[in-house]
Amino acid sequence: MSTAQPSQAESRSSSKTSNGDGNAASGRMTPVSSQTGGAAAPVQKGKMTIKILEARGLRRARDPYVVAVFQRGELISAGPQAPDEDEDLPPAPTSAGIPIQRQGSDSGRPMAIPMRSRQSSNTSVNDHSTFRNRNAQRTFTNPKWDAEAVFDVVAADMLVDISVYDHGATGEEFLGHADFQARDPTRDEPVRGWFPLKGKANTTAEDAPTGEIYVECYYQRTEKKHYGPDDFQILRLIGKGTFGQVYQVRKKDTGRIYAMKVLSKKVIVQKKEVAHTVGERNILVRTAMTESPFIVGLKFSFQTSNDLFLVTDYMSGGELFWHLQKEGRFDEKRAKFYIAELILAIQHLHKNDIVYRDLKPENILLDANGHIALCDFGLSKANLTKNDTTNTFCGTTEYLAPEVLLDEAGYTKMVDFWSLGVLVFEMCCGWSPFYAEDTQQMYKNIAFGKVRFPRDTLSQEGRNFVKGLLNRNPKHRLGAIDDAEELMRHPFFNDVEWDVLGRKLIAPPFKPKLKSETDVSYFDPEFTNALNQNGSLNERAQQLATGFASSTPLSPTTQAKFQGFTFVDESSLDHHFGGRYDDEDMTDAHHRRHNDFDDVDDVAQQRANNRMSGVVKTGHGDEPFGNSQFDM
Repeated sequence: MSTAQPSQAESRSSSKTSNGDGNAASGRMTPVSSQTGGAAAPVQKGKMTIKILEARGLRRARDPYVVAVFQRGELISAGPQAPDEDEDLPPAPTSAGIPIQRQGSDSGRPMAIPMRSRQSSNTSVNDHSTFRNRNAQRTFTNPKWDAEAVFDVVAADMLVDISVYDHGATGEEFLGHADFQARDPTRDEPVRGWFPLKGKANTTAEDAPTGEIYVECYYQRTEKKHYGPDDFQILRLIGKGTFGQVYQVRKKDTGRIYAMKVLSKKVIVQKKEVAHTVGERNILVRTAMTESPFIVGLKFSFQTSNDLFLVTDYMSGGELFWHLQKEGRFDEKRAKFYIAELILAIQHLHKNDIVYRDLKPENILLDANGHIALCDFGLSKANLTKNDTTNTFCGTTEYLAPEVLLDEAGYTKMVDFWSLGVLVFEMCCGWSPFYAEDTQQMYKNIAFGKVRFPRDTLSQEGRNFVKGLLNRNPKHRLGAIDDAEELMRHPFFNDVEWDVLGRKLIAPPFKPKLKSETDVSYFDPEFTNALNQNGSLNERAQQLATGFASSTPLSPTTQAKFQGFTFVDESSLDHHFGGRYDDEDMTDAHHRRHNDFDDVDDVAQQRANNRMSGVVKTGHGDEPFGNSQFDM
């Protein structure tokens, strides 16, 4: 950050004199580079207040708004305030910056992925005919927002990224972004000023952003604190399963929106899932300490006498599976973007000796900008080095690697790359390559079946990439020699700049259309509308919100199994990992050969009923929740 920081009045006084090219000199800040090297600063817990006040010199926009991301938390502003007189102009045509690409496929014949029965709602991502229409007859070049958000500081990275979009007539139009360090470690004072808007790596010259945005950032140190249920306000139910529920919540002191996963200790013990549950939490802690931009971050974890709580980032774009259902399938460009970001997420896990074991669209979330975030580590295993093997039979049937079914010697982290191959095929073709009505037949297809690509789907490089991942010999599978780096070097990704992608400097091919950070448009209305008739939260949510969920007390011996679950900061990480759990010690729950399918006529509906995102993993009969994990 430059040494001379303008005052708010000084820096904002020239807002009417900008020439609109983003180079107004008066009062403009030169941001600290997001690429600055050096050792990471120690984590200082605190709160970061970010105010986004106005912009100037933008391309004309109908309804400009901002999305700010700080430590993976999101601020989504409302539209601009009432315009000044000089902006009360007739509508002007807007250029298509980086449009949403929502075609079903770049191939000929459409092929829809089977829909789940619980997704039969008439809610649509396009059902926003009255969205932001109050300024429909005006355009803006110098919008004012006065948007403000307070973020919890839980990591050392102080980078804030602010993107400007327009709810235009042609979709979500990208108008530019600015990224900078929200705190100067050499100076204990606010960071504020005008920041020029830049394009992404894939922004064309024709759509190059203009103008700049005025931002103020204030950092406040806070003392370490143990959190509990009464520190959060429950807003919506967004998922549920055997163990409990997932809620959209607001942290009372900062107003930040999070996802809170509430797990019943009693059910966890009954299902013999203590090891996997504590393991999921430990993996989230480990990934939080070595942050990846493509993995959902753990912010807090705590417990009461009856429940466990995991508080993570809320990803307002919803599940990738939700989008795949609506689209039928993705074109290759869009699928490649998601797969590339997933490879970076898997690379991060594997480098930290974690095998994921449940890669599928239900476990991939989208943030407000359209980037992916991997979630749900209930089946993951830590402390598995490159050549180590594990034996637990777990996962989702359609994505199981053949060595999980056949190899008594166990399997390695290569199972994640097999699942990735299935995922690429499903994204581009609209169905799983090994799906069968009968589970045993599906096992046979996985072990011996031939993969057949539909005509005009996937380029030759894409097909070769999938074939490399679906090699049944894990020692010859793509990635067996050099893990994720081997995938990154494949010709399918010749046009991908991995360093740029890893810093989220490539605009996603699809941008979710959101009203605010509490928007639940991309979550199942069966959950989000689950309120009592009087519009209040259900009884269970009310109990959790007040911290008084009632249940028969658990014994001290049972409570001791959850010792160390509470997550305050990184200093206690070693203590938490002291009592390491290995999933090979588990029995019963994961050593089942699953038979998920009912005898109904519609095969597509069968598959849909057994892929209820956020509820079903693998299971059978009277235990429809199988592995008893659910999404955040």
